[in-house]
Amino acid sequence: MRCRGHGKALSISKVVPTVRDALEGLYETMLPKCVMAAELGCAAGPNALMMIPQLIDVTYNAYRNKTGIINGKNEIMTPEIKVFLNDLPGNDFNTICKSFPSFHKQLQKERDGDVGPYFISTTPGSFHKRVFPSNFLHFAHSSNSAHWLSQVPRGLVNEKGELINKGNIYISKTSPPGVLVAYREQFEQDFMSFLESRGQEIVAGGRMVVNIMATTGIHAPQDYFMTDVLNIALNQMANEGLIDQTKLDEFEIPFYPPTTEEVMRLIEVEGSFRLHKHEIFSVDWDLPKHAIGKDNHIGLKDNNDNIDLNVRAKFVAGPVKAGSEYMMAAQFGEHLMETLYDRVTKIIAMRLANANLKTFHHAISLIKS
Repeated sequence: MRCRGHGKALSISKVVPTVRDALEGLYETMLPKCVMAAELGCAAGPNALMMIPQLIDVTYNAYRNKTGIINGKNEIMTPEIKVFLNDLPGNDFNTICKSFPSFHKQLQKERDGDVGPYFISTTPGSFHKRVFPSNFLHFAHSSNSAHWLSQVPRGLVNEKGELINKGNIYISKTSPPGVLVAYREQFEQDFMSFLESRGQEIVAGGRMVVNIMATTGIHAPQDYFMTDVLNIALNQMANEGLIDQTKLDEFEIPFYPPTTEEVMRLIEVEGSFRLHKHEIFSVDWDLPKHAIGKDNHIGLKDNNDNIDLNVRAKFVAGPVKAGSEYMMAAQFGEHLMETLYDRVTKIIAMRLANANLKTFHHAISLIKS
């Protein structure tokens, strides 16, 4: 699932230092009159614009002490910034565009009016292919998107035309080894295409930061708590006759969080970029501690009783639902969504009683060769 809401916001915020470092490095080598930047896989919420203030701040700081010959005179350089928001054509770009005026107003307030010329536009298209002209971008950023596959892996059907992952919507404890192989091969194909496309679009010396979900070492079901809880809930409903077993058997989520070894190998093999920095960080999906008021007004108590777990579970289930409901509704029917996510919330509550629910992410900073 695409990480949305508070999960995606936390993930993006943790990569801010990496983004600022990449931009500062970019401006040590070039100072383009118009900085061309892209947000790849932007989705439709407020997080789509979350990196733009960082881009503006670092750019202004880099240019403030630089001068150039302008109209025959030695003057302080004032950059223009152009940001392209990219996602699939079906993305709700209208919602993003409607937020531009309020975003600009807030940005002016935060910067005390110190906002120079910047422009934002939308660019529909799959980032698994070319989206921009050659040598066009100076900086690209992609957050919680490149782990989405371009399609369900082809290898989930055997030579007899039989489904090999029946009863599962993803890699699970009962999946045969061929399922992991199929998902890995599809990710390798897609990520190589992603890198190759950006390699043609980004200028030499340009930068790209990719924040992608990670598997911590080996591909184990516990690494995918989001898909695991959905899998359990859907199987419960199939066993009770609430959903068609055939529809469950045919459904797979096109998602793959790679290991560090997988990502590093593909970057090296593809060859368009050299690695600048890489780190793994985690995002806790539980209700943040600072959300607990002194009067426990949101229903939390100090002793983690059932009420506490229910409130926390609803909080965690929110982004799970936001990132998966459109797929689930299309496959199983809109009328079953309330039942499905009620069950998901109960399963999450049981998990929270025993452990914290986290996702792991790669923060990858690349330089175009």
